[in-house]
Amino acid sequence: MEAKVIEIQVCGGRLFNNLADACGNYLECLEDHTDREKIHFCIELPDGLTKSITIRQEGNKMVAYGDFDGLPNFLDYATQSQ
Repeated sequence: MEAKVIEIQVCGGRLFNNLADACGNYLECLEDHTDREKIHFCIELPDGLTKSITIRQEGNKMVAYGDFDGLPNFLDYATQSQ
């Protein structure tokens, strides 16, 4: 039984299906001085449900949001960060 990462989106742009390429692209985004320092993971759970989590760099802290139990969802995050 395993959960599978089925898609990784880097800095709100390109989609990847492996961690090495996603990490390489993330480093390219940093070199381009992007203001969207985030990686979004789409995960297929063993029961077939699809969930997501976004990890975002905000200054010198990292935050997470998504649709897993216990995480704030995107709307909660967006409302709080304004």
